[in-house]
Amino acid sequence: MKITVATLWTNELKPMQDFYTTTLGFPLVEETKTTFAVQIGTSQLRFELDTTQQPKQYHFAFNVPGDAFQLAKDWLQQRVPLLIEDGKNEIYFENINAHSVYFYDPDENVVELIARHDVNPDKSLETFTEQNILDIGEMNVTTPDVAGVGAKFAELGVFHRYHQPINIDFLNFLGAPEDGTHLLLGREDRTWLFSPKPAITSPLILELDGNLHVRLDAEGILHHEK
Repeated sequence: MKITVATLWTNELKPMQDFYTTTLGFPLVEETKTTFAVQIGTSQLRFELDTTQQPKQYHFAFNVPGDAFQLAKDWLQQRVPLLIEDGKNEIYFENINAHSVYFYDPDENVVELIARHDVNPDKSLETFTEQNILDIGEMNVTTPDVAGVGAKFAELGVFHRYHQPINIDFLNFLGAPEDGTHLLLGREDRTWLFSPKPAITSPLILELDGNLHVRLDAEGILHHEK
């Protein structure tokens, strides 16, 4: 599974566009008065203006080459402050052999760069730019109905990465581990790594593998968009 397009909502469109296009340098591929989209490797990240002013909170990750974590981290910290937890500004996940670093965008969404050393391809880079980011590697799906949304994803062929039952009390990673892309299905009010911000049910639209379209509404109900 790959995330080809992710659409999120923001109350402040212009600061978000400036951040992703100017601060981080991603190419702008769509712009209207109420939307913009940037190209991030093989994925597109879209934001739409939300006029309801409802609180929203997203977490998503960008994949970087498996051998480029330090280069990517150096590139990132020249542009944004890194988030810190327990005095550290990076983390190593032994269970998946991956390094990550975290930062906020203007909406204080928790954004991550992750190098999955066994899955993300090596590139033998000497320098790193935004063009070396591979794709969107993670996207949170927060809902009060974790079991129901997990069952709906399973009907659509998106399963727990180890084909285990959905656990409503923990974060569930959906998507085959060898793809290097996961949907993070979990309940409200859990906090993210490197951030005290609680997860909030927030609307989003995902295009997966270029053909599967799903929409999570503001109540956390998943819809298959045909």
